[in-house]
This record gives sequence, C-alpha cells and structure tokens, in this order.
Amino acid sequence: MLTPLELSLAVAALLIGLTGAWSPCGFSMVETIGLSGDGARRWTTIASCATFAPGAVLGGMATFGLLSGLGEVVHGVGGRAAYAVAATIAVAAAVAEARGTQIVPQIRRQLPERWRWTMPMPLAAALYGVLLGLGFTTFVLSFGVWALAGIGFALGDLHVGLVIGAAFGLGRALPIVGVAPVVDRRLGIRCIELMAERPVLYRAFRLGDAVTLGLVAVALTASTATAARTEAPSGADPSAAGEALAYQRADRSGVLRVGGQSLGLPGRDPAIGSSYAAVIAGGDQIRILNRFTRNQIGSVGAEGVEAVAISKGWLAYLTLRSGRYALKARRIRHPANPGEPKRIAAASSPAQIGHPSVDGGRVFYAVSKPRGNSIKRRNLRSGKPGTVVRSRTAALSNPSVLGKRLLYVRAKRARQGPQVTSAPKLRQSLMLKRIGGKGRGHRVYSHGEARQLWSTSLAAKRGFVTLLGGGGPKIVSVQR
Repeated sequence: MLTPLELSLAVAALLIGLTGAWSPCGFSMVETIGLSGDGARRWTTIASCATFAPGAVLGGMATFGLLSGLGEVVHGVGGRAAYAVAATIAVAAAVAEARGTQIVPQIRRQLPERWRWTMPMPLAAALYGVLLGLGFTTFVLSFGVWALAGIGFALGDLHVGLVIGAAFGLGRALPIVGVAPVVDRRLGIRCIELMAERPVLYRAFRLGDAVTLGLVAVALTASTATAARTEAPSGADPSAAGEALAYQRADRSGVLRVGGQSLGLPGRDPAIGSSYAAVIAGGDQIRILNRFTRNQIGSVGAEGVEAVAISKGWLAYLTLRSGRYALKARRIRHPANPGEPKRIAAASSPAQIGHPSVDGGRVFYAVSKPRGNSIKRRNLRSGKPGTVVRSRTAALSNPSVLGKRLLYVRAKRARQGPQVTSAPKLRQSLMLKRIGGKGRGHRVYSHGEARQLWSTSLAAKRGFVTLLGGGGPKIVSVQR
C-alpha cells in the first residue's frame, strides 16, 4: 500500500511519462511498432507492445531507483532537510511547467533505428522501451523528468525511487501500446493527427505536470511537518492499543496515557493489549492488570524476566539468566489462573532474542546470531514457526505487529571505499512490512547515529519508536 506521498509521486510520474509521448521518439515508436498498413504484422505488433511496456517500466525503475539509492549512500534516507529540498525542487519545476518554459538542458538523442532491422521486432521493442523508460537517453519534454530525478535523490529512499520509476515507465509506455495496434485505423490516424497538429494538447499536459508537481510539494511539506511527533519527551518502550499508549519513564516507572491523562502503573516495562495490561514487578513477577481499572487480576512468576507482551488470550515474556535467553508464552483465558508456560525459543550468548510482540495467537520476535539476523513468528496455538524477514548484513530488531503489518528496526553500516579510514556511518530505518509479502518493506522513518532506534509499537494509524541517546530516551511517532 502506497503512502500519500508515494501516491502523489506516482501520479506525477505517470503524467510526466505521458507527456513524453510528444517527443520525436514517441512518434517514431508508434510507427515502428505499429502496423503501418500491413495487417499481416498484427501479431508481431501485439507481441512488440507486450515487450515494450515492461521494458519501459524496467528502464524507469533503473534510472530513478539508482538515483534514490545513490542519495541514500550519499546522505541517508529522508529527514526534514531532505523533504524541504525535495519540495523546493517540485515547486520550481511546477512553476517552469506552468509558464511553458523551454526545456533546458535538452537531450537531442533519438532511438537507434538499426535495431528494428537487425533484431526480431519484439526484442527491439523491449530495448526501445528500456531506453524510453530511462528518461534521459532521448528528448526530455517536461521539467518534471529532472524534478523527479532530484526528488528521488533528495529523499534517498529506494522504495520511493522504484515507485517513481515504475509509474514514469508506465506513462511512457501507455501512448505507444495504446496507439500502435490501431495506427492504420481511423482512431489511430486521428490520435496521431491531434498530437502532431494541436500543440495545445502538449501544453495542456505540461500544465497537468505543473498541477501534479504542486500536489507532490504539498505532500512533501505535509510529510515534513508530520515526519516525527514527540509522544513522550522522557520515555521508552512504547506499547499501543487503540487510543492508549503505555511506556516507562526515565526512572523506569510504568505509565498509561489515555484520554489526555497519564496514569501510573505498578511496575516497569508495561505492555497493553485488548483489555489487559502487564508490568514487571521486581525481577521475577509479571502482574496482569485490567487495562481500564488498572486493578491486578493475575500474576506469573518469571525469574530474570526482561520484557513482556500481552494480547486477548496470550502472555509472552522474555527471560535472561546466566547469558541464556528464553522466550515463553502462557494462555490467559483465565488471567487469575494462567496456563502452563510454553517455550517458544531459546538462545545462548553471543546469540540474542529480542522483545516479543503478540497479536491474537501469534508471537513475533527478533533473533540475532553471528552469521545473520531474522525476525521470527510462531503460531501459539499450533506451534507452527516461520520467518518474516532475514538479513546477513543488517541488524533486525524490535518487531511490533498489528494485523497484517509488522513494524521493526533495520540498521546497517554504509559501504565505503577502500581509502576511507573512518568508521562507516550507521543507517537506521523504521520499517513497515506486510506480513506474508516479499521484501523487507518500506521505510517510514530514519535516523542517523546521533540517536539509536530502539523499541517499537504499532497502532492503527501511527508507528511508535524509542530514540536512545542525545540527553535521554524519548518516544516519537510517525504516520504508518
């Protein structure tokens, strides 16, 4: 699911790609792939359209994905300054498009004609699609192309770059695959005539580019304003349920914030879920509370307990004794009489198990080992295990789950050249991933080395994360 910013960028990139149909390459591509009066070539034309469109999308993703990835290497992902720079680029391009300013610098390179004579047409069409999708290998018909490149680099988010590239490539492909199969018919002839004889249409598309770039600027400005909201200036380890937020203060006392009130809890490291709350009291007891009255309704002994998580039917907790981690869960159909503990996972130093997160009958947790890191899940009813995401080079930690979405922290040292002697920079990202989907998800927040991203929690509309360092811990939230 695309964020509002990604959606606005996708719409702008699609229209900017469509504007490129007025280039000499766009016209020639229609004639090259199209029937041009030869009805016997109809299936060749259809096959060529089928290869041209993916080629254009791949070309767009290559260009804008590369620029975004390069931005990430140079300055990291996002940040208020990056959003402000990207918004400025969008506004400047929108003004230039609205005024109809001549495109400079202009690239006056056309597609290599020899391909159509030396290759099977579907193969040549695929390569032509890649060149048009790359954006800067032929005529540029909108300042939006330059703007999208600058925005992608400024944001430094590979996922955003791929979204821009895919939409731009699709925009470049649609006029070709739409007109080429009927170029010898009245509709196709009329389309070509209108494009060639009515410059006002090209002007209208540039005005459309201006409008969509303006919307991108608005989305970027909104993202800057809401990039991170401080929830607790002196707090850590958030746990969210509905409109309520539990966390612990700097003195490790638990607090429950609901309806504008902050209410004390009888323990540390609080967790909330459904109608329950859980806190750690002393070093070996977990207290189960009614979240609404804060009265104790049950307790569990757990020597060396480090963290807890709770849902409507399950209590999960992590213990650490003599360098050995153990993750366990108990059924709490009757909180006053919890079920017997079930061992979920165990590990010995240097391997580590992180804070658990429970949603319904599923528990999620991070496992760190010398040769790789992963976020695991376990069905507490059936015992069925699974891996949600893994990496051999990046640290994965502090998962939180709600429904089909997983929030977690990903940290990785940036690559540097052989001549660099300083320690590589640490890139930390708060990631949101669809459970069951491929890949590692997309970034919703990032931070440099000045602060460490730590424990997380996921609510219906926002994601919460603890920032360590910089004068003390604090909890911030971002739109998910």
